[in-house]
Amino acid sequence: MIIANSDVMYRHLVQGVVDYAIYMLHPDGTVANWNAGAQRAKGYTADEIVGRHFSCFYTEADRAVGLPQRGLTTARELGKFEAEGWRVRKDGTLFWAHVVIDAIHDDAGQLIGFAKVTRDNTERREREQQLLKAKQLAEHYNDELTSMSTFLQAVVSNIPSCVLVLDAVSRRFLLANRQAEETFGGSPRGLQGKTAQQCLPGLVCEFFDRLTNDALRSDGAMREEEEELATARGPRTLRTKTLAFHSNDPRSRYVLFIADDVTDENAAHAQVRYMAHHDTLTGMPNRRLFRDRLLKALDGRRDRTTAVLCLDLDNFKSVNDTLGHQYGDELLRLLAKRLPRHLREQDTLARLGGDEFAVVLPNIAEQDDVRKMAERLIDAVRQPFEIDGHTVPISVSIGIALADAQDVSADHLLRYADMALYEAKRRGRNCLAFFKPEMEAAALKRHEVEMDLRQAIITQQLQLYYQPIMDVSHVRIVGREALMRWQHPVKGLILPQDFIPIAEETGLIHELGAFTLHEACAEAMRWDDHETVAVNLSASQFTNGALVSLVESALATSGLPARRLELEITESVLLVNSTGNLATLHRLKELGVKVALDDFGTGYSSLGYLRTFEFDKIKIDKSFTQDVESSREALAIIRAINGIGRSLDIPTTAEGVETPEQLQRLTAEGCSHFQGFLLGRPVAHGEPAADPVAAGPDPAN
Repeated sequence: MIIANSDVMYRHLVQGVVDYAIYMLHPDGTVANWNAGAQRAKGYTADEIVGRHFSCFYTEADRAVGLPQRGLTTARELGKFEAEGWRVRKDGTLFWAHVVIDAIHDDAGQLIGFAKVTRDNTERREREQQLLKAKQLAEHYNDELTSMSTFLQAVVSNIPSCVLVLDAVSRRFLLANRQAEETFGGSPRGLQGKTAQQCLPGLVCEFFDRLTNDALRSDGAMREEEEELATARGPRTLRTKTLAFHSNDPRSRYVLFIADDVTDENAAHAQVRYMAHHDTLTGMPNRRLFRDRLLKALDGRRDRTTAVLCLDLDNFKSVNDTLGHQYGDELLRLLAKRLPRHLREQDTLARLGGDEFAVVLPNIAEQDDVRKMAERLIDAVRQPFEIDGHTVPISVSIGIALADAQDVSADHLLRYADMALYEAKRRGRNCLAFFKPEMEAAALKRHEVEMDLRQAIITQQLQLYYQPIMDVSHVRIVGREALMRWQHPVKGLILPQDFIPIAEETGLIHELGAFTLHEACAEAMRWDDHETVAVNLSASQFTNGALVSLVESALATSGLPARRLELEITESVLLVNSTGNLATLHRLKELGVKVALDDFGTGYSSLGYLRTFEFDKIKIDKSFTQDVESSREALAIIRAINGIGRSLDIPTTAEGVETPEQLQRLTAEGCSHFQGFLLGRPVAHGEPAADPVAAGPDPAN
């Protein structure tokens, strides 16, 4: 892409700058990155300085009076800090530095760091000191000077800017200082007394002719402009000031040129702009630049539409957890190279943060074009990545929003795409979804439930109910399963299927899980010693590295023997980060607790899981038990599960038993334990067991 190439050119240009030290600071003042100019000016390599506080460049006296922190404070409060002073190189020598510190904020106005540009102006200061001494000497010996022109010539010769004076009629250079001759070149005999055509290259001659004519047309007014010119030092950007003036003789006219080389200064500012608009890890546009491109795309719509794609890598956390963050970072860099190959030149791919990406697609004619492009991106990500000898498979989910309405804003479009991404994740990931209006209503409902659930945790609206588990005698209780209920003060009883998924999405599942484990273990201490308490664990809880410690704490606090705690998991626990989660399960088993495989037969690769982990119980999903009399397929599955259980010496529990006929058939098929409303409904602590037949069908767990 042209824009991407331009960004690359900018980056290479600035990395090649050696006259300016350009680097970024974290908000606390530690150095985030380091360019070649910084290494040249201060003597440190990037490895030696990145991560250290920038105050190490100041003298001890400056540090003692808090000068470094004062600079950051000024930049933070005013947006910019600029000063000159002595700084210390790695070898201990001092240099006179011109320093600019710019504060960088994100879209929300939060400070994310500082951009720092430093130039070694020691030589310039020495020249200024020399000029000062020359001036003092001139004033002291003024009577001895034979001509003021000699003094002025000395001054002009030492000015770091290019200074030239040209006769407007003859077009000859009357004055040219050393800096001008070094910059523009010319014949060995110099510029003075010659026209530009006599001593300078053609393009430089055109440059001076144009500036001279413009100055003469605006007689008496200072003109300033900036442009790139091929000089004796190579292509340089010059900031020129020109002025036409008269001497004592009104018939004579002259043109004064003052030119400063601002190539490095512009490169430094370009680097600051680049870092403010690009992701430092991948070099991709960041959220700020993405928003700018989206606004331009929306403003440029006519008879075509604009689309936004939100991309999120599936299970990216497992890459960091299993291989390390360096592999995760390299994966993101490789993605930044691969994905643009499947986009058009006018499209913008940005990294919004973490493993979240977004794409602006302007000038879209048909919705199907967006679908095809999203499918190409999914296929591109699906191809495994090779990183340091490791094959890293990954997939991506994509949410899509189209700017169908003319008044849709950039923020709304991005939010709609994010809602569609949520839907793609909900459908099982590795797929795409288009935004539909009903998604917004669902999102608002989820947000409402989340807020209510947070309040429920604080005000203790959540309560555990316990459903008995019978042995083959159908009368002896061998354990109870802890089931959560939410008694909302306005909405009444809310069942788990209406709030547990939202708790998993928002991370509240960890608070709910901790409450359940401690409460259930404490309650079980009131039961007979042979009774176990079963607690369900969500796959999301396995992302908490403190899960094993949480179980230990619940057992220790309650005094419940580990053998009486049974943890129920579904196959989804082993579908995500199976290696890490399997290790956690082994650590739980080492505590002495039991682990049951819940909802067996409804997931994937169940037999493989039974080989990789020694489960203490298999629970047959109620979708099979309730169809045992009417479905040959359900009966065949139940027989197969019981056969596996007998072969591996694993007890099987039939869930959701609601009729005597189901109980009789499941007993005949070899189930060893039974659970369902026929045998007892869930009740809270202290409530008597109700007549199951009078209460109606079993609600969802």
